[in-house]
Amino acid sequence: MPFEQWLAGRIPGVDYARVSADPSARSATRRRLREAGTGVRHQHEDNLETAARLGIAIVASFEDNSMSAVNPHVVRQAFREIIAALLFRQTQDGLPVRAVIATERERVWRTESDGLAFQQAVTVMSDGLFVERGKPYEWPGPQQAVPGALSGEQEVENTRRRIGRSVRRRAIDGSSPGGRRRFGWQAADPTLGVQVNMLMDTAEWPILCKMIEAGLQGIPWKEIARRLNADGVLTASGKAWSGETVRQALVNPVLCGYRAIHGELVLDPTTGRPVVGKWDKPASVPEWQRLVEISRARGATRGTRLSNGSPKPGGTVGRPRKYLFSGTLRCGAATASADPCLQRMGGVRRPTSADPDNAVYTCTRLGCGRTARNMRSVDEYLTRMVLSVMDERRRSSPMHAVARPGAEVLRRLYEELRLLDDRLLAESGTDSALVLHRHGLLERIALLEATQTARTNGEPEQACIPSAWPDMSLAERRAAIETVLECVVVHPLPPGRSRCAPFDPGLLEIRYREWVRPVAAGSAGLAARNDSRS
Repeated sequence: MPFEQWLAGRIPGVDYARVSADPSARSATRRRLREAGTGVRHQHEDNLETAARLGIAIVASFEDNSMSAVNPHVVRQAFREIIAALLFRQTQDGLPVRAVIATERERVWRTESDGLAFQQAVTVMSDGLFVERGKPYEWPGPQQAVPGALSGEQEVENTRRRIGRSVRRRAIDGSSPGGRRRFGWQAADPTLGVQVNMLMDTAEWPILCKMIEAGLQGIPWKEIARRLNADGVLTASGKAWSGETVRQALVNPVLCGYRAIHGELVLDPTTGRPVVGKWDKPASVPEWQRLVEISRARGATRGTRLSNGSPKPGGTVGRPRKYLFSGTLRCGAATASADPCLQRMGGVRRPTSADPDNAVYTCTRLGCGRTARNMRSVDEYLTRMVLSVMDERRRSSPMHAVARPGAEVLRRLYEELRLLDDRLLAESGTDSALVLHRHGLLERIALLEATQTARTNGEPEQACIPSAWPDMSLAERRAAIETVLECVVVHPLPPGRSRCAPFDPGLLEIRYREWVRPVAAGSAGLAARNDSRS
């Protein structure tokens, strides 16, 4: 069916969904009750119902799952793509766009800069439409700020303080520690009035007691983890144990009934002594103190666990990864069951006297760690492949071959400007409303031209000009890489090959995303030419 026939007079638009944290990723219990992506899926369904009611045809859907709209270190790729689509009035595939639908405006922006950028994109032409809470959104006047633009950071701070007060008050009362279920304790059961982490889990409790006994005997954390994994015991989140997760479980003061918030024990304000909780306790206070001493003696930067997900003291919340392809690489070594490991590989510094900056990507799975590659060689090779694919797509794109994105929108804006200038000339420029309208029109033209130039010169959304790569931040490069690569499986060295052998790119199994596969073959020639130049 032709596109215009399918459109049938409806307004072409896109829908956007976002949640700051996917509840299904928090624990194995929540995963059983709520599948991954449920939050954004529900938003998409609401948006489709709203679109059908308002006569809007959804030509594309965008989502940023588990992404904060306040944290400046988080790159929301889908939000950037929507901004570009609204400015150019077309998607990257050339489909027209005039409207965008979201369940509420807080799903789209939470900061002043994002709110202003979104408003400029929607209103770059007078036909732009933003729908939230089921109805068209009315933009504020020229002298008014975008609602919510300045309240995002304040709202997050107020929420953080409110939660902090609630946590401390519950701790002083000695009630449930709350949070996710801990290994050894039962999950919440509202039907029986049981709170989370209050009663012992009869299956896990003996295992937890054996872990405490092994820790007191001085057995290394990793050895305890190996024994647990060998017995098929999983953590409370359903994952395999590691040395760090064992340490965190055994130095947590809840073992003896204490609570620690941000590294400090919760004290009774009347007696000044640590508050003893009402939950079941597998260890005594001296035993817990001994485990903390062992942890510190082994070089732990802190003896007790601060909280789930908290950074180290002085660290930055939400700081980006330090290495370009960490998390993208997967270990290709075979496990005991002959299946590939596929554990995410991380970056590790391994300085030598000849190369103080030497670093490698290595498998992080406990009991594996058999795959590692020189970071500099991997980064150089995969970067060439990513850039060649993007450049090949740019060369073969109909938008690139026919016209720059947004050319039709610019033409209409310039036509409107010409007609406006004719009216001002006829009225000798005395109409202040027309003068103000002309000023706003020039601002929209300048914004669209600047965005158009940046897009052509290799903004992260396209990242197709190799010369722009050095000027991009690490977060922007990683965001661009994620649009091209699904993952890269790093296979171990063949038997008999020395670790000092030259880098072999044939041991990297590149798995492109679905949209890349048709152009990946065409980019092979460009990559080969780049290799020959280097």
